[in-house]
Amino acid sequence: MPLMAATINFDEALAELEQLQHTDLPSAITKLHELEADFEHMTRFQQGRLLVFKGTSFIYSGQYQEALDNLIQSENLVQNSDYLFSAYSYEATAYIALRNFKDAFVVMSKSLGLIDRIDNIDIKRAAYLRLASLYSAMGIKEEVGTYAAKALSLAAADNVKDICTAKLYLSVYQLELEIYDKAFDEFQNTHDFCESNGFPLISFIALKGMGESKLRLQEYTSAVALLLKALKGYESFNFQLEINSVHSLLAEAYFSLKQFANAVEHAKFVTSLPNEPSYTELKHNVFKVLAGLNAENKQFEQAYEYSKKEQYYNQLMFDEAKMKTLAYQAAKFNADEQAREINLLNKERELYIAQQTVKEREYTNMLMFITILVGGLFFLGILLAVGQMQKRKFMRMARMDALTGILNRGAGQELGENLFVQATARGGDFCVILFDLDFFKRINDSFGHGTGDWALKKVVDSLKSHIRNGDVFARIGGEEFALLLPYADEEKGMEVAEQCRARIEAIDTQHSGHKFVITASFGVSGLMADDLSLDPLFHRADMALYAAKANGRNTVVRYSDILKCDKQATDLRRHIASSSV
Repeated sequence: MPLMAATINFDEALAELEQLQHTDLPSAITKLHELEADFEHMTRFQQGRLLVFKGTSFIYSGQYQEALDNLIQSENLVQNSDYLFSAYSYEATAYIALRNFKDAFVVMSKSLGLIDRIDNIDIKRAAYLRLASLYSAMGIKEEVGTYAAKALSLAAADNVKDICTAKLYLSVYQLELEIYDKAFDEFQNTHDFCESNGFPLISFIALKGMGESKLRLQEYTSAVALLLKALKGYESFNFQLEINSVHSLLAEAYFSLKQFANAVEHAKFVTSLPNEPSYTELKHNVFKVLAGLNAENKQFEQAYEYSKKEQYYNQLMFDEAKMKTLAYQAAKFNADEQAREINLLNKERELYIAQQTVKEREYTNMLMFITILVGGLFFLGILLAVGQMQKRKFMRMARMDALTGILNRGAGQELGENLFVQATARGGDFCVILFDLDFFKRINDSFGHGTGDWALKKVVDSLKSHIRNGDVFARIGGEEFALLLPYADEEKGMEVAEQCRARIEAIDTQHSGHKFVITASFGVSGLMADDLSLDPLFHRADMALYAAKANGRNTVVRYSDILKCDKQATDLRRHIASSSV
């Protein structure tokens, strides 16, 4: 074995392995296993490079903890080298997949700290691309475009792989900005360029982007064709995370085409995945599809169960977004704190010099010292004020619904629970109103999502002035809203709901550029003696809302005992629906 190892040029073998990871992943895995047998005969630096490649292969197969184990081990072997940046970057990718955003930002900060020390333009360009990838995974859109553009500006004509990757992230940037026509063109350009230059994996990723762009443009047949091609390509690379993502998108596309059997097939692929954080968004999408599919087939009980699962994963996504925001805020805050510490150290040095000079020029230098001190304190005060403003801004963003400007689901429910406890502790009443815009999908399908967004904002604007200061108004998802009325009984809730229904029906839609009617269905539930939290009130109001929908829509329904269980509510909805035909 030592004799065989001596004939191998490990540097050339590792360079070949690095190239294969971008062009032929199965061959790269085979090569990796071959080199692992000679691990003990390599130098420490070569061992570190091999562990970086091994960690990368685990990321491709979705084994993120194994990836972290190898990458952390590689740090001590590739110290003070450009591969240390790669180790940090891939560690951040694994932490993001495991939803450990705090540690992801820690290693990303280490990566950023290394960039200024990198003199090699090729490695610096690759570093910018890794940062674009990481910020894309964290959902920080602006940074994706910034670092991808920096990488492309450093690329020469023969840096084909990096040009491919930079073009891909610029395409992703357009997709995340929801400029779908431009995103499709960018992805197509990326696909053609990378395919013709021998980088199939990146071209398959671009194919998926083209398919997703067509899906968002509601060109479902084209989306299916592109996504199937991407799926076949991913399967040849065994790129499991992307394979799962394509199945989710195909379920959505086939459902929109009303090809329900195909939609179910791809949805079941995703639902069979383990309950890991990296699959949260995919499962949310397919349970939404399954809920819609069962509703289409009038299997309302099953649709309701899938809808509950969709809401569960939606809450997980909300919590994850909040965790990302808080981790990003903490990372920025720590960076600001370090800058402040440096400033304070500099001020202390200036103070020391001023004190030494004061012995020679007492009066003049004393005035200078006072000026410097006051200026430093004023500057520090400004930094602290800006930091507090930024902190309040991000906290407010985490609580508000970006489209309508009212509370989002999590913030509304949290505030409502607090008011509920206060009201019940004082012996007061409490009322919950849930309402849902009727046939909202028709507005989106007929006039576009821009008009749908206009309708949602118009409904909120028309109701804001009508709501008491102490009441809670929140958007709880899509076109569904909640009104929480502390110290109000069910009669008052019915009165408020009817007023809101009338105001919505009276909205003049001509200012949207189209002529249509907006109506809403309302469910009302008041406090009962054995209610210990808001959940029972929400549940009863939801059943009443379903009854309002089944009763012809554009109406207000108060919860009654006939709706006291899901089965009875479903029977009532079927009875009303059949009698209205």
